[in-house]
Amino acid sequence: MFPVSSEILRCPCCRGWLDSEADRYICSDCDSKFEFKDGILDLLHPQLDSITYSEIQHYTEKSEYYVWMYETWKDSPFYRHYHTRLLEEFNSLKKGALILEIGCGLGKDGFHLLKSGYQLIETDVAFGELKEAKKFHESNGFGDSCAHILCDAMHLPFKSGIFDGVLMIATLHHLPFPREALKEVRRVLKKGGIFGLGTEPNNWQPKTIFPVGKLGLKLILRLMGRKMSSGEKVSEADKQTKGFSRRDLENLFRGAGFDSWELKPAGFFSAATHFVSQIIHEHLGKVVRPFRLEKLAVQVDVFLERLGLLKRFPWHWNAVAR
Repeated sequence: MFPVSSEILRCPCCRGWLDSEADRYICSDCDSKFEFKDGILDLLHPQLDSITYSEIQHYTEKSEYYVWMYETWKDSPFYRHYHTRLLEEFNSLKKGALILEIGCGLGKDGFHLLKSGYQLIETDVAFGELKEAKKFHESNGFGDSCAHILCDAMHLPFKSGIFDGVLMIATLHHLPFPREALKEVRRVLKKGGIFGLGTEPNNWQPKTIFPVGKLGLKLILRLMGRKMSSGEKVSEADKQTKGFSRRDLENLFRGAGFDSWELKPAGFFSAATHFVSQIIHEHLGKVVRPFRLEKLAVQVDVFLERLGLLKRFPWHWNAVAR
């Protein structure tokens, strides 16, 4: 296991120093105690909001489903293009740089950073998925360059200004207080460090296409003699999210204290095609992988990204801030 020095760890409750004692850490200021679970240090704040508790339960109980889901759609041209594009933003960092990933899930994006020669601390609130990430990284020979820690984004248990880069993909919209989370990212990032924010939903779909699509799907299922699924494969935060407009994200970056940022569209038709294929599976139980169509759609999307007006209406956002 990549040794995480106690010098960079801080108590998630009071940011006091953590002292190592046998198989646990104890805060020197507030005396909070933090244990290991199957080799993973649990630094979750003891008092979390209801949404975060719900996310912990959902992604731990459904970890096997998300493993299957990734293996099923991992070759999606949409997924590969926009995730790769964001990960390439870290190429300017020197080999051996220390990167924090928040909401790492199964650790697949972090794996690409490890292969590029970086040291990585993977974090998530869900023990089930973090355990899968740890097993995946160690089985691929990266146990010495990667650590896995349970923590939440609003209470990052790390020293200020310690990371060369921070990565957060498809996570911000799961958080009840996104501005507070971005303030924490800014706090732990070194001056001049890179923050990559990936595939965050735009806010126009919940107001337009989602309600219409839901009505259409209900009609189709009724004609087929079926009912809508209960949504047990969708987390509570995903059900409640309203997404982010360009202005929303700019205000969040500004309010968190970032000096500069760049918002980049992350999919139009390719993202919609990928989304529809997953909806078909969820409600009809049929796996559809229209990868040829997605590949063509990615090429169309790259052209659409150059058009001024459409830049405000992608399906998702990528962003890079410093």
